[in-house]
Amino acid sequence: MSIRITENAFYSLEIGEREALRYRVGGGDGQEILFRWPEFEIDGHATGVPSGLRETGRRMRSEEIEEITLEGSLGGDLTLSMILRVCAKTPFIRFRYALSSSSPARMTKKAGEHLRYLSWSGAKDARRTEIRLSTYDFLMHCYCPEEFPAFEREDDLIGPLLAEERGEVFLLAAYEHGSMYPEKFVVFRRTADGIALEAYRGNYRNAQAIDLAPYETIWLQAGAVRGTEDDLARAYREFQLCWCTLNRESRKPHIFYNTWAYQERNRFWGGQEYLTSMKQERIEKEIEIAHRMGVDVFVIDTGWYQKTGDWETNRAFFPDGMEHIRDMLAERGMKLGLWFGPTLAAVTSEVLKKNPGCKASIGGAEPQPFRVWETEESYSMCMVSDYWKDFADRLIELARTVGVRYFKWDSVDTDGCDCAGHHHGDENDPREERRASFRFQIGQYMSKVVDRLCEAVPDAIVDMDITEAHRYFGLGFMSSGKFFSLNNGPYYNSWGIPIPGHVWSNVFVYPGPSRTWVCRQNLAYDKWFPSVLMMAHYLPDDPADSQLVNLASLVLGQNGIWGDLLRVSDEGQTLFGEVLGVYKRVRDDVTAAYPAVYGRPGETFEVHEKISGKTGRGLVSVFANQPGTYRYRLAADAKGEPTVFGPASLCREEDGLWIKADFTGAGAAILFFEG
Repeated sequence: MSIRITENAFYSLEIGEREALRYRVGGGDGQEILFRWPEFEIDGHATGVPSGLRETGRRMRSEEIEEITLEGSLGGDLTLSMILRVCAKTPFIRFRYALSSSSPARMTKKAGEHLRYLSWSGAKDARRTEIRLSTYDFLMHCYCPEEFPAFEREDDLIGPLLAEERGEVFLLAAYEHGSMYPEKFVVFRRTADGIALEAYRGNYRNAQAIDLAPYETIWLQAGAVRGTEDDLARAYREFQLCWCTLNRESRKPHIFYNTWAYQERNRFWGGQEYLTSMKQERIEKEIEIAHRMGVDVFVIDTGWYQKTGDWETNRAFFPDGMEHIRDMLAERGMKLGLWFGPTLAAVTSEVLKKNPGCKASIGGAEPQPFRVWETEESYSMCMVSDYWKDFADRLIELARTVGVRYFKWDSVDTDGCDCAGHHHGDENDPREERRASFRFQIGQYMSKVVDRLCEAVPDAIVDMDITEAHRYFGLGFMSSGKFFSLNNGPYYNSWGIPIPGHVWSNVFVYPGPSRTWVCRQNLAYDKWFPSVLMMAHYLPDDPADSQLVNLASLVLGQNGIWGDLLRVSDEGQTLFGEVLGVYKRVRDDVTAAYPAVYGRPGETFEVHEKISGKTGRGLVSVFANQPGTYRYRLAADAKGEPTVFGPASLCREEDGLWIKADFTGAGAAILFFEG
């Protein structure tokens, strides 16, 4: 028996007794991919195939995304539920499982973790590619994507994406977790007849009771396209942009400004405190300039609050509780953003009084408070505890009262707690197992916060700072929010260069092209994920040639501007306003466009095409790092005569459209195509 779930131009989908999902690729020969049911170990025995399958509900979670729930029995009092999300505009589906029992039942580890999320049959010699997202590059001080021939050098692949060639079809399977290389939590493995996705570490605790609370798996993704691996990447990129998340505001190409660069400059160049500039008068002046320059979201970084945890406005800095700033931004069509440390609660905060048992600690050490950015001492809090809900509700309250719509999260590390009594284990669980469970669940709980916030405030955006190593980075959080990928890039000490304590430790804080080389590194993700999900911040500082290099980088989708607007000349403000004014007319096309890239950041010549294949609208950014005349033939079919900023022109020749650029030194040019 099978249950027909849905059919569209991309696939038909059935749920079967033996196969969890029968995915039949649309068109062609109707190739089928059979995904098997998950397998758990309960009280020392492996679960089998569910029986009595029935559909228990359907509802539209958005205008395009439908959620379907099904349920079956695994024998006795065990129930397996499937939660499936589908959309007729993409070949990719999302699904997860929930395992529950109406009588005492325990997940066990007879011989290590026994949890197989997903498996399918496939040729042993099939060409497969592992797409790894979260290898940290210590040279560039950022995460970077990598692609490897699957299983050529490792047997347990971290992914979290695995592509498989199946004749004229390319299959992609993925899981939504942090996939923090080299620490593995979930892995792809070869089986006798194909591939399996299995638990590796921390996915559940030995003797975890599912009668007390159902066990919910991570979300899984699967889909297939006819064509090449590039066609697969294009389709998956569109899925991530449009159809993966219910929190759609995070996918929009807003232009962000953040105050932190000036706060750091004031500290290291001005010899003052980080929060000296956190005054209403300066913020109001910056809002006026930001509006003139074309900023959509104005982000006030750390120090705006009285104390962490309660996150109330510091009225010594903002006497009216930020009401005038909120009104100024609204009058100019801008949104308010604020910095948060999600795992911080001040010693005298109300949230700490409410959650005294939710302090985080490692190794049995007594939690100790510490100073947070020149504000009251704070404790580290465990997000994988009841504390998560109070934090989420405080964000919702701030959205409703202060008008916050952008929430920048900072300093959430993956190794935060092994205390007993939280949601990652109790006194019966060994400390190391509690620690692994925390590391596995921290991303899931962060997503719970974001999803709770966005359900209450649909136009909210949460941005997670992953500038440092050991931050949770992967598909899990990306399905709820977005990432703040880079600010200042490497520190001197990252390269073993000793500097005095009073010297600014960041390397790339000056005008010119060098900072942009680092920030553009993360555009490598744009093959699989739209660049709006990987924000980087560019400098607005004079002179004009530096501003143009930064603008040509910013408009490729990372869309961040990094502090100190009062130093920008009137001419510089005008340049930003003009360039970003044109960009806003094509930014939706740019966001949707699949990238075409020639050269790499830092090389002599580098070109990025972001032109929509559907509309012919978009832009081309051209960079050079030494004087010379450069010619480049466009790959895309750009429409109309371009608006050009910088020393470049468009030539129409018999063999295509050519860009000619004449640089007298390091610089950039932008060509906007509006159709």
